[in-house]
Parts: sequence; C-alpha cells; structure tokens
Amino acid sequence: MIKLLSVLTPLSKQDKEFKKKLKNILGFYPDNIALYKQAFRHSSSSKEITEHFQSNERLEFLGDAILGAVVAEYLFKLFPKKDEGFLTQMRSRIVNGQNLFTLSRKFGFDVLLSSRLTKKEKISSSAYGDVFEAFIGAVFMDKGFEVTRKFILNRIIKIHLDINELLQNDTDYKSQFQILMQRQKKQFEYTILSEEQIGREKVFAVQLSIDGVPQGVFEHKSKKIAEQKVAQLVLEKIAKTN
Repeated sequence: MIKLLSVLTPLSKQDKEFKKKLKNILGFYPDNIALYKQAFRHSSSSKEITEHFQSNERLEFLGDAILGAVVAEYLFKLFPKKDEGFLTQMRSRIVNGQNLFTLSRKFGFDVLLSSRLTKKEKISSSAYGDVFEAFIGAVFMDKGFEVTRKFILNRIIKIHLDINELLQNDTDYKSQFQILMQRQKKQFEYTILSEEQIGREKVFAVQLSIDGVPQGVFEHKSKKIAEQKVAQLVLEKIAKTN
C-alpha cells in the first residue's frame, strides 16, 4: 500500500533530488523514500516526534542487527578456521562507533543528517554512527534482506574496509579487555554511574570494575565510546603494573 501511494503521489523537486542522491549511494533507486528521510532524522531535529514523524532510533536498532548479521556471515566464510573469539573481535572492529563514524562521513551522511545538534555535538556524539545504522535499517525495510546484504558487501565492505589493516590495527579495547579477563578467569562489569543532560545530549559516566573493585571511569556523550575508553584506560593501567 505504501509503495502504491508513493507511485501515485508526484514527487516534489526536493524529493526527486533526494531520491537521486540515494541512488548514487545505493546503486539503485529506492521505493519508499519516507524510510530514508526517517533514517536521517535525528531525535533532536524536532520538538515533536510523533507516530507519523519518527526519529531514526527504531531504524538504528534494526540496522544494527542487520549489519551485525551480514558482517558475521562474511567473517565466518572468510576465516573458516578461526574461533568464535577472533570472529567476535573482528566484527567489533568493523562495526564499532569510530568505524561507523568514518563510513558515515564517507557516504555523505553528515550532510544529509537532519538535527539541531551543533557541529561539535555531532562529532562528539554517536549521531553519525547511529545514522549509518539507521540507513541500513531503511534499506532492509525498503528492499529486504538479500538486497541489503549485497549493498553491505559490495558497497561497504569490499570498497571501504581493509581487512588486512583491521587485522593489524587492534583498537577494540573492549574485546581485548574481555579476552584478558577470560584468560585470567576474572569477572568484570561496566556500570553507568550517571547520565547528565548537557544541552540536547546526555553525558554518560561509565565505570569498569574487576571482581567488584572499581578500576576506572570515563565520561562521553556516547555510551559505547565511554566503554571503549574506560577499557583502554584499565588495560593501560594493568600493563603498567605488570
């Protein structure tokens, strides 16, 4: 019904230009451009996010799952003799916040993103990584899994990711820390100590503990980045004491 309405309703000049931009990114024309508009709509873009004017958060949730599944399958086939720990670590390196931030800007999503965030707020938050995941969610809802899978493989992984470089450059501190704790048979936990509202963004204070003993705290507007940074701090602390 949605696709039928989109065919019957003439597109505005602005929508035609938007559809052309999407075609350049995707390699094909989208059917339901409303999904892609939603993907680029940050929660700060409007004071009134309604049932018919939603932010990109739901699509981000979906896109995160789809991207993770496709990357997991790709790595599973690429490294047939590697164990679960290695595959998990490699997947984390591909879909981590910093990598998605970089990919988002390569695709021009920083220009298409609709928000009321300042440039500094956009860079310091997870907005760019979130919009990338939301875009994947929009492709999935618009075209289905197989088309989305081919888009991720052919337009993202094969063009923009260097697997050999990822193998050599390990910046996934959470995975490194997890592997270390498993080897030492120790329990660890990430705890959100506070969520402070600063402007339109929240700042998370994340604490990392080992066997119930606090080891470090890091604050950031992105919870994922805060966890990565506090893991890095604790790893460096452990390295100095050994």
